[in-house]
Amino acid sequence: MTSLFALTFMVTALARAESAIPFKPDRAAFFKECAVVTNFDLDEDKAKAVAVGKTRLSAAMKSGIDIILDAWERVGDSDKRRLAFILATARRESQGSFAPLREAPRCGTDEACRERAIGNELARRAKEKNRPVPANYAKAAPNGRRYYGRGFVQITHSRNYQTAGDALQLDLITNPDRVLERPVAAEILVRGMLEGWFGSRKPLSHYIDAGKADWINARNNVNPGSPNKPITAAMAVELVRCLQP
Repeated sequence: MTSLFALTFMVTALARAESAIPFKPDRAAFFKECAVVTNFDLDEDKAKAVAVGKTRLSAAMKSGIDIILDAWERVGDSDKRRLAFILATARRESQGSFAPLREAPRCGTDEACRERAIGNELARRAKEKNRPVPANYAKAAPNGRRYYGRGFVQITHSRNYQTAGDALQLDLITNPDRVLERPVAAEILVRGMLEGWFGSRKPLSHYIDAGKADWINARNNVNPGSPNKPITAAMAVELVRCLQP
């Protein structure tokens, strides 16, 4: 006769095993339901997201989403709401392109332009918050490399490149541009958010689990200081409806 303890253990183990199996969305259904996605901005009070138009997913955007879904199906989990928030984060951080970008993309490969642009933005934010201007992380490090934002999730600073590189067993300190490779960028996005590499250093499950979906504060997982949390939240809520079954 099976003891209550043994039965409880087996049920718990089964639940853990099931949660470890990544949710696999019906991609055809997803791209049909979310062929057109809503654009959002903040309302006048900067408190809520409001719709400000629509965007039809291009072939390039769909290809980027497919790369992220490939990574999710390798290293993700069973909660499609977390997948939706990860996709919404990629949309925000890639400026809607679903492509891994360099920070200040208008500068192209001009690193002096990028250093100035990021320095100006850091100064603007510091003035707005009446704080000292932080060091410009776009400047070349002693090894000559620059650790500004790259990828689907715009990782910055050498310590985050080191964390991601150690996890993926890649030398991202010597070659930070590898973060622009779509499979690398996608795995950093998915694992980094699920495992809590960035921002609050808390896993995405801290904000989205079986008992709750804190869409607003889930943005802390990547960018605790973001003033646009309601926008990312609204994007995630829209995307989760397209994730079937």
